[in-house]
Amino acid sequence: MKGLHIIIYIGTLMMTLVLAGCNGCGSKDKHELPKVESVILSRIKQKADLVTTEVRVRKLAIYDSSKHEKFELKDPKTWKYGERKCIVPVDVTIKYGYDLRDLTIDDVKLTDDSTAVVILLPEPKVIDSGYEAKVDEKSIVRMSSGLRDKISHEEVDMLMERAYQEVMKEDFTELAGNDIENNAKVVFASIVKSVGMKNVDVIVHRKKEWNS
Repeated sequence: MKGLHIIIYIGTLMMTLVLAGCNGCGSKDKHELPKVESVILSRIKQKADLVTTEVRVRKLAIYDSSKHEKFELKDPKTWKYGERKCIVPVDVTIKYGYDLRDLTIDDVKLTDDSTAVVILLPEPKVIDSGYEAKVDEKSIVRMSSGLRDKISHEEVDMLMERAYQEVMKEDFTELAGNDIENNAKVVFASIVKSVGMKNVDVIVHRKKEWNS
């Protein structure tokens, strides 16, 4: 009978340990269940750079041999004819948007009533840019007067490169308008819907404006 008591005691102890282990497993699974914000952020970051809009800028690169600073840039609308000039049109294409790798878990917020997801966006930036380096000779306007050297192909290339560098110093936010936020919102809404939140609004804000 004493041996029987020992067997029963060991069996009871093992059962207690098993139940405790199962309870621990359930608690652990529940604890490790990812938050909605984490799931949304993970889906967003899978897209890496998000190009939201494309901006095109046309400028006239002007070479004037009569001036000490021979290069200047003009908007086609403001340009007027003059002497001793070579005018080269330059079309710059800019892909403008957000780098989603800059987002953190603090930038994805679920409202208290779970009716909306707020996503705080970083400042927009140039994702990619470039210009057509090969220019059509017919589009180059040459006006020669007086004695001076003709402009070379190398100088034309220099004009285009300098025009491109000057354009890239500009702020493209106004040119892009509201397209940046609107296009980003469409992408985010699709991601939120894909994680099962079909009746939830998506609100986008600039992080800088939200924190101010």
